[in-house]
Amino acid sequence: MSDTEKGFDAEAFYDAIATTVEARDLTWKQVSKETGVSPSTLTRMAQGRRPDAASLAALSAWAAINPADFVDLPKKHKKPESLTAILALLRADTNLKPDAAQAMQAIIKTAYEQFRTKRPESGK
Repeated sequence: MSDTEKGFDAEAFYDAIATTVEARDLTWKQVSKETGVSPSTLTRMAQGRRPDAASLAALSAWAAINPADFVDLPKKHKKPESLTAILALLRADTNLKPDAAQAMQAIIKTAYEQFRTKRPESGK
């Protein structure tokens, strides 16, 4: 599947990052230091190449933008699945140690699977 078929607009993503860089009055070298994204990756992005997943995540977090906003899919879901959102909140909770968060995730996943309403099969 090509980049255009995947629907990721790398140019728009780079433009959003560049706008953030300009608004914060930073250099690209500073961006590299703050995000851990190599200068060569930033240069390739400026030339229209897509970032790797780790760079995409780091730059998105740094700029406080959602990379999903740069994806155009025919059937794009408007909200995350409930279980996905709950587990993300547990992982991000600074009041929980990582092993405690993992234990709670296992419990919640098990309970969710037990009690969720099954959707009818959709042609799979």
